[in-house]
Amino acid sequence: MFLLQQIRQIAAASPGKLAVVSNGSPLTYDRFWRLIVASRETLAPGLPTRGLALLAVHGLLDGWLLSLALRSLGLDTAVIAAAEQADLFEGLPVACVITLTSENWPDIGGLAGAIRLSLDPPSAQDVDDAGPPPPVPARRCGGHILLTSGTTGTPKKVLTRIGSTAADSDMFGDGVVQMFAATVRNVFNLGLWTGSGYWAPVWTWCGTGAVVMHDGGDFHRALAWPGITHSVGTPQYYAYLMDLPEGAFPYCPDMTVTVMAGALSPELARQIRRRLAPIININLSSTEVGGWGRVLVTGDDDLIWYWIDPGRQVQIVDEADQVLPHGVLGRVRVALAKGAACGYVGDPASSAQTFQDGWFYSGDLGVLNGAGKIALYGRVADVIYLNGDKIAAGPWERAIQDALGCEGVCLLSGRWRGTSEQLHVFIESRRVITQGELTAALRATVRGFDQVEVHKLDAMPRTDLGKVRRIELARRLQAGELETSLDPEVSGAV
Repeated sequence: MFLLQQIRQIAAASPGKLAVVSNGSPLTYDRFWRLIVASRETLAPGLPTRGLALLAVHGLLDGWLLSLALRSLGLDTAVIAAAEQADLFEGLPVACVITLTSENWPDIGGLAGAIRLSLDPPSAQDVDDAGPPPPVPARRCGGHILLTSGTTGTPKKVLTRIGSTAADSDMFGDGVVQMFAATVRNVFNLGLWTGSGYWAPVWTWCGTGAVVMHDGGDFHRALAWPGITHSVGTPQYYAYLMDLPEGAFPYCPDMTVTVMAGALSPELARQIRRRLAPIININLSSTEVGGWGRVLVTGDDDLIWYWIDPGRQVQIVDEADQVLPHGVLGRVRVALAKGAACGYVGDPASSAQTFQDGWFYSGDLGVLNGAGKIALYGRVADVIYLNGDKIAAGPWERAIQDALGCEGVCLLSGRWRGTSEQLHVFIESRRVITQGELTAALRATVRGFDQVEVHKLDAMPRTDLGKVRRIELARRLQAGELETSLDPEVSGAV
């Protein structure tokens, strides 16, 4: 396994080099490697060499130690955040379910035939520090299953082998390991079930860097560790930070803030640059295909257009998968890298919709400028963005439609006018809707948006099966063809 080889190589060449800081406690590469090997020796007796090891573990360091040890034994691994997520793995070859004696977990049912193990925390085990670091085991390396966000339904499972070989670790762009080399990265308690929580540590350790972790709600304390070069988090994590009192965390003038899994509002970006660090790196990425675009934010104007990573191919297509010219809004698709996942584990129906002919369809609406940049304008799927989170639009649409008694409602979020995130409400109705009716319906349903615009249409564009053509509505917005036709008194209240 490439990642294990890298960790062991650094442990042998620079045993005192910092690898991990867990809740303020430093761990050298030598110690980190010996804990992995000791965990492997503890787990090996009685375990099969194939199948899936399911880890019900909250501790970040313990999760990493167990995952790396089990994968070195030939098993695939997955980490769950809650007991009910074990249901996602019914029907898969689950070989064992592992919990820790130090953590309180409810009973995990189902998964017949799986061995149940309750272990002491592997991070607290005694290891022999004498002699050279043990060698890397010569055995097939297992993969690791990531879970998609699942905010609009059941999370999907993505099997990744990043870290298994050198080629896999360069899968999402040449030089990604070099980009992470010798860095000290704070990963805001992003678990091993997330793409960000998995890839950032893997690439950092492959590049001889250190990862600063902190379990629990006070994760901002990790920022006090000296020499942090990068902070990796999601928009909601940074929003949490900015809600803390002034002085709750240090200003880090030499640190780059890396934002994963969502865009930033201009106000949040300004607060981050004032209170945390001067440079923000926003990554366009997904659990399925990793990162494929980015922008360094030094002002509000940088929040719209992203540079597509060299080596990644991105296209904009219409509903019939025909490539659209630059400047025309359409569906975003990203070419799959060689060796990348090409479907969801145990979900052929969703795989067929999202992975097609070597492309991953991200569900985003976007525009290419012809000079290597892309701008995103909401989602083609039935979801809306709110502070980086994906929210199912269906419940809001149905509630507004029921309240107004209209023929249809469609919601789109995006940045068509300025840099602020707007919610656009399309109402299909041939009867007159009063401002009072509209205001009451939106106040009872919509939340979180500072700017809401309503467009009343006699008929929305629909497919032959009656589904609203969201791409067509988004195109009309982008072209400035749709003016606000109703003005609800909801600004700031929703």
